Amino acid sequence: MRVAKASEHRLARVNTRRFKHWGWGYEEQRPSPQQLRQTAAVLAGHLGLPTDELEDPVELEALRLSAPRVSIPATLAEICAGDDHARASHALGKSYADVVNGFRGRFEHPPDFVARPREESDVERLLEWCSGEGVAAIPYGGGTSVVGGVTPDVPSSCNGAITIDLRALDRVLEIDEVSRAARIQAGASGPRLEAQLGEHGLTLRHFPQSFEYSTLGGWIATRAAGHFATLWTHIEDLVESTRAITPVGVWLRAGCPDRAPASARIVCSRARRGRWG
Repeated sequence: MRVAKASEHRLARVNTRRFKHWGWGYEEQRPSPQQLRQTAAVLAGHLGLPTDELEDPVELEALRLSAPRVSIPATLAEICAGDDHARASHALGKSYADVVNGFRGRFEHPPDFVARPREESDVERLLEWCSGEGVAAIPYGGGTSVVGGVTPDVPSSCNGAITIDLRALDRVLEIDEVSRAARIQAGASGPRLEAQLGEHGLTLRHFPQSFEYSTLGGWIATRAAGHFATLWTHIEDLVESTRAITPVGVWLRAGCPDRAPASARIVCSRARRGRWG
């Protein structure tokens, strides 16, 4: 067995781009006013509706979020944020209702704060704190859930709820060049994962509609399929085993679990002149 240490970058990358606080994409990704007016006119004509004034999303500065129920502990302060953007951008998924609510500034269940672990030990510390304080922990990858999977709407028995954003845990850690299996962290987005595998002539060949933003952990948690899911390209067909950090220790399982893991071992395909072997 020849195992390649795939990632040369041991520290998590710092990503300066921010998601919109209300919907799909990054803050700088927005059509121009002229493009919006043209699109609105086409839709209005197609649907037989009057063309009204275009509505703008509620600005971040105008949001009125509920007060947090718990404060960021000093021991975790370096990996946590409680500002309005962090809380609002992690309060909703990307269903039609989520986007409309976010567009109009309705964030009924924002997390009390958002944690961004950089390594496995950070996840352990966060879960230990949550367990001790009776606070719910909501795992978050790309935030593309359309079924409420990332909304921190938790029972009143919880003393609060925080979101654990796993996107900094986005590395391909090692690759077995013989079996073509890779050990990959759960926060790797589709493009980030493919770029790292591509350095070794490999691809996962899993392309859901949310590929640009969604993450490996979310794919496994939801048993995702994709545009090219014609044969063995559902995510459960590609998972060899999973490993998760839980409040009571490390959990291991062969195959695809019912809930999101902290990292996964994925069987990959090698691209050969446009064909998949």
